[in-house]
Amino acid sequence: MDMPSKGENVQLIRITWPFLVVILVLVSLAIFSIDIMSSVRAYIGGESIWSKGQKDAAFYLNLYAETGYERTYEQYLTAMKGPQNLRTARLALDQKQPDPTTARRALIASGVHPDDVSDVIWTFHMFRHVSYFEKAVDYWTRGDAEVERLERVANELHARVAAGALPMSLVAAYKAQILTINETIAPLSRGFSEVLSSAFRKTASLLLTVDLVAALLLVCLSTVHVRRLIQQRGRVEAALKQSEARAKATLGSIGEAVIATGPSGHIEFINPAAERIAGRPASDCLGRPLAQTFRLLHADSRQPLNPIEEARAGVRHDGEAAEMLLQRRDGAEIRVQAVTSRISASASSTSAAATESGFVVILRNMTREYEYIESLAWQATHDGLTALVNRAEFERRLQHALGTRWSDVASWLPAASALLFLDLDRFKVVNDTCGHAAGDAMLREVALRFEASLQPDDTLARLGGDEFGVLLQGYDTAGIQAVAERLRACLNDFVFDWEAQPFTTSVSVGVVDLRNTEMSVEEAMRLADIACYMAKERGRDRVQLADLGDRELARHASEVSWGRRLKQALEHDHFCLYVQPIVAVGDGVPASTDGQRAELLLRMIDPNVSNDVIVPSLFIPAAERYGLMTAIDRWVIRNALDTLSRARHKRFSEYAINLSGASVGDERFLGFVREQFLRTGVSPGMICFEITETTAIANLASAARFMHELNALGCHFALDDFGAGMSSFGYLKHLPVEYLKIDGSFVTDMVLDPVSREMVAAINEMGHSMKCRTIAEYVESEGILRALHALGVDYAQGYYIGRPMLWTEPAVLPMAKEA
Repeated sequence: MDMPSKGENVQLIRITWPFLVVILVLVSLAIFSIDIMSSVRAYIGGESIWSKGQKDAAFYLNLYAETGYERTYEQYLTAMKGPQNLRTARLALDQKQPDPTTARRALIASGVHPDDVSDVIWTFHMFRHVSYFEKAVDYWTRGDAEVERLERVANELHARVAAGALPMSLVAAYKAQILTINETIAPLSRGFSEVLSSAFRKTASLLLTVDLVAALLLVCLSTVHVRRLIQQRGRVEAALKQSEARAKATLGSIGEAVIATGPSGHIEFINPAAERIAGRPASDCLGRPLAQTFRLLHADSRQPLNPIEEARAGVRHDGEAAEMLLQRRDGAEIRVQAVTSRISASASSTSAAATESGFVVILRNMTREYEYIESLAWQATHDGLTALVNRAEFERRLQHALGTRWSDVASWLPAASALLFLDLDRFKVVNDTCGHAAGDAMLREVALRFEASLQPDDTLARLGGDEFGVLLQGYDTAGIQAVAERLRACLNDFVFDWEAQPFTTSVSVGVVDLRNTEMSVEEAMRLADIACYMAKERGRDRVQLADLGDRELARHASEVSWGRRLKQALEHDHFCLYVQPIVAVGDGVPASTDGQRAELLLRMIDPNVSNDVIVPSLFIPAAERYGLMTAIDRWVIRNALDTLSRARHKRFSEYAINLSGASVGDERFLGFVREQFLRTGVSPGMICFEITETTAIANLASAARFMHELNALGCHFALDDFGAGMSSFGYLKHLPVEYLKIDGSFVTDMVLDPVSREMVAAINEMGHSMKCRTIAEYVESEGILRALHALGVDYAQGYYIGRPMLWTEPAVLPMAKEA
């Protein structure tokens, strides 16, 4: 038998405590009433003892006066013991310090029942000064006084009788006294009895009234409490109904199927989602076993499952989800996630089986989730535009193919034989002319043509933009060449129409033979990309086999390698700045470089060789091809201004920094330069930006805006390699140029070649006429310096003046705080 829980006990006490209090009050009143009535009865009994003893004593004393018998006198004394003991008890209780012990002995000796003695003493203490009891005690006290008179008469009579016979006249006198005392005591005794009787009746009436009032209060309290319980029950039932309605509405609105069963596993409730997933109405399900209504199978083994039996057996914990298959009545199968929870009747019981009142099974339809997962898996490996394999999946397959040696592959298994890189020709025209929607449509049609040209075992992927990749399996050399040529030729008759505009395109194909080779995925992809690039360089619409013996291919491979090294250098800060002085020509003798101008030159640090730097001529072509020049220019400006901001004293009055054409044409680069000046606090007047003549001419509008904006800040500008562009000089008047740097090819030969000397003279005169100062590069001898002095050239720069050295500034301060 289950013991009630602590919560149930508390609830029981909350309900019954008013009744318990009323019953306790009634019991207390009953006990109090019984005690009062018992004490009053004891006092009445005591009055009887006192009255009987007094009357017997008067009788025996009157008889003793007539006869003088000693035996009669002893009978008198015996009769007087009752009134005397009662008087002793009264005196013991009526003193300032009551003596209950003496009173108890006296009351018992007087004949009061021992069970009533405590009530008599308590009543005397409690009601001594209450009006009716005080009046009874007064009767008692006056009666005791008469008893004392009777005792004095008896003592005097006894002494006279002991002395000799009494004359009749004296006997008559004693008898008259005894009669008088008896007559005096009689009304006192009656008064005492009447007061107690009246008190008894009043007490009885009062107690009856109190009991009736208490009973009435009990009835009222019970009525109020029962009414409150009824109201509370009504509220609970209303809340329960509302909760049930809310639960049904909630269960009806949620998407999961909810099935409630009894302990036997028979269905008691299903929500609308369960009806839909089962394919049958609730009326067909209620009262039937769960295993028969919802046929659940193991997702892998397809063995029948009963989630309730599994929960009972402890196969799964309550609330633990399990993947299952739901087989509907129409034969369709749905992937579901089942969660089974036990409904416990009593949370306090330690026995799960004893408290099991049913189960709730929740079936979640996982069809959309699995479709979503499959969709995500497809999207992770395929291109959304063409539905082809994407680059990541293509490289994964290529990795697997490269990890399998051609000789290790079984004869029946097709082996990877070649990698093809396909790039559409003139695709940018479609995008620029008709927009990306047209380009996307063309890519889809081209992908279909490529697919039609391949075997099912071949892998076709869109690598990005208009680039495609093909992984061939099981081909010999002739087969590889045939597939590559078929892919190229499939676009010969291709015409793409977009809004009545026809477009044609072709494809350049780079081929890498993967048979009997050992290379990484990155190397294979890079080699195929280079081969495709070579196909475009050699006229487009052709197939190019990757041959490392091809010098042009090797050059492009080198550029690709330099591009990768440049990205690593930018990422790991593997650059440094050198400085080369620029001095005034003066009298043809090298002047001191202190306070003169200087040019900052970029070098790349080789992390594999200690104290080795790489000159720009080796990596700048790759940087220009792969669009890294702007990033390099940003590095130069940021580090140059940081170094100058930390130098207390500057070695040079002006520092020249070279800029590429890509940076001059980049709208964001101008904002970057301004930001760096603001961040470091370096004066713009200390910086001279060098732009090549060809860059200025090719981007004249952008260059003019760029130079005017920075010139307004205080920056200076120089045209580098002036004279090598072989162009009209009319553009000079549109640019805020302060220096012309004469191309070094003229300066190097000016001593021996009159034409070069005249070119230097002409450029110098033109520069001066434009109010520009001139700088001669490649000054490598004293003769060149003297010749420049003779021509009036302003500045010289070259190995004879000073070789480039690692740039350092003295008295470097802590790094300037970035804005």
